[in-house]
Amino acid sequence: SVNRLRRLLQPAPAAAATDAGPSSRFAKKRKAANETPAKPVESEASVGVETPVKRQKRHRRKLSKKRLEAAAAAEEARKLGSEKSDKNRRKKGAAAGALIGGGEQGLLASKFRYLNEQLYTLSSADAFEMFKADPEAFKVYHAGYSAQRQRWTEDPIDWVAKQCRLGLPAGSSVLVDFGCGDARLASRLEGHCAKVHSLDLVALNNRVTACDMARCPLGNGIAHGAVFCLSLMNANLSDFLAEASRVLRLNGLLCIVEARSRIERTQRFVNLIERFGFQCQRRREDKYLVYLLFNKSRNRKAGEPLPELRLKPCLYKKR
Repeated sequence: SVNRLRRLLQPAPAAAATDAGPSSRFAKKRKAANETPAKPVESEASVGVETPVKRQKRHRRKLSKKRLEAAAAAEEARKLGSEKSDKNRRKKGAAAGALIGGGEQGLLASKFRYLNEQLYTLSSADAFEMFKADPEAFKVYHAGYSAQRQRWTEDPIDWVAKQCRLGLPAGSSVLVDFGCGDARLASRLEGHCAKVHSLDLVALNNRVTACDMARCPLGNGIAHGAVFCLSLMNANLSDFLAEASRVLRLNGLLCIVEARSRIERTQRFVNLIERFGFQCQRRREDKYLVYLLFNKSRNRKAGEPLPELRLKPCLYKKR
């Protein structure tokens, strides 16, 4: 009984207690779980899920980038807009200048067309009085004529000057230029002709004598040559040819250049000129002009009726 009492009082070994029975297995599992380090819990970010904090940061970065890009684009647009505005201002300024210049040119062209039509319908005496009362109108007309001349492929004054040099005696000849304008022919023949009488309705310079070309202030038979270079314009053309015949001496030279559009039939026109006492020596035509060279073959008789000479008006189209 003493031994039995000792065994009851002596504690049982721990290993033996844990190894015996089914409860010991659960104790082992609990012990292993307590001794194994805890596995870290995977966060949303570690498995690819964006957290609200990160999402907010990313959104702020994106907004900052977009704002920077927008600011740069706005600055670039402002620079481009400034350059375009400068270009537009320059274009508008040039357009305004062109409009003003074009308006002035259009006004001058309108005046030229009006005066041109007047010259074809008025007699030389009436035209002389018109320009005498308003010399500026003749300057406008001459400026319009000069502008038209720039479009020609050949300047008819070149041909006239050449014929005068070939047909008139050098150093002693006298020439009458009917409808001379600004006396360009006189300048060309300076040194070849002793005298060039430059006649027109208005004196544009000191070389020109203003007069009614049907009644020029020159004596009979004083000239070796006479010229009508695009100047057969007024309603009394027959008086012009009769005056040229009067001032020319026998065998004197007559040069005529006229717009082809004004002459219906060139041969008929030549025949009419010959009835004033001239003989055609040379004839040339191109797309725009007719060039005629005559010699005076006889003196007209006193009271001899004048052939009726008419040409179609040369009307410039409105542009």
